[in-house]
Amino acid sequence: MLLSLYRKLAYWAYEKYTPQRARKAAVEASYKQSRGYNQSFETGSIDPAIIAPSLAEQGLKPSDTIFIRTSLTAASAFRGGVVAYLKALMEYFKDGNIVMASYTFDKGPIMYLAENPLFDPDKTVDRLNLVSEFFRRQPDVYRSIHPTHSLVAWGKDASWLVADHHKSDFCYAPDSPVARLYHLNAKELSVGVYPTSVSYHYVEQFIPKNAPGFHDLDIPIMCRVMIDGKEELLPFKETDAFARFQAHYKVLKGTDAQPQKHLFDNKLDFYTLDLNKQLATMKDLVASKRYWHTEPSRLKNIIFKNVIKPLILLAFFDKRNNALYPVKGPES
Repeated sequence: MLLSLYRKLAYWAYEKYTPQRARKAAVEASYKQSRGYNQSFETGSIDPAIIAPSLAEQGLKPSDTIFIRTSLTAASAFRGGVVAYLKALMEYFKDGNIVMASYTFDKGPIMYLAENPLFDPDKTVDRLNLVSEFFRRQPDVYRSIHPTHSLVAWGKDASWLVADHHKSDFCYAPDSPVARLYHLNAKELSVGVYPTSVSYHYVEQFIPKNAPGFHDLDIPIMCRVMIDGKEELLPFKETDAFARFQAHYKVLKGTDAQPQKHLFDNKLDFYTLDLNKQLATMKDLVASKRYWHTEPSRLKNIIFKNVIKPLILLAFFDKRNNALYPVKGPES
């Protein structure tokens, strides 16, 4: 009875917090724009024909595997919009692979999974990026099976790249599609967006548990996924978000871990980097105990870990057989 009442209050409080989450997201977006990222660009102002020579000039080859992230405003800056932008990329990397994130959550992954959604690789919409959602719907694009952090791929190795994601211990595991990017010596391309990198997450598995940085929950969340047309309930680990860190990417400045800035037509910024070189650099930094995160308040993180985290998990999940089951049923 008390647990049921507590959960009702927790759901009510979380819904009341929605406007504040939106305000925080707006502040973060404004901060990134103030740093020169996620800018708005004049629609149709750039000839997409410039994409191929610009990428070639930076050493990217048609046979490369490339992980791409792009804002809608950046893709729309090309004449012909998203369609022309993707067509130019697919024509250029015709002998390689194009990979994008196809993330499903529109809030923190743990709270998204608390709603007990059904992940269907053919139908579940990418909620974070309209460009990658449009790419997902193109012919011969394959998608990995992961309830929050799926990837989509097109090219000669696309099917292999995204296979068996649901069998990985966590979304960035050594046998995950993300790891296969490094196996193929992939490059990364960020167009018109803050040049964060998939390595920032992939490298977390090599960071000691007591070091400042994000780690995964020790216990998996049971999630509903469609596999070959059949719904299954499978365990997936998610990043433990019950900690607060500040990023200090200046540690990466001047190293192979820092994305290199370029311009399309002297108008639109894009960033490139070599994922394996970046990962090797970040591993070296970890080995020398130099981290790109700091803990602004140890006391706050202790409270998050030992008070907030248990209360949140108790409110939204049942713990059974060393796994977390969303309290909400499929019909909710």
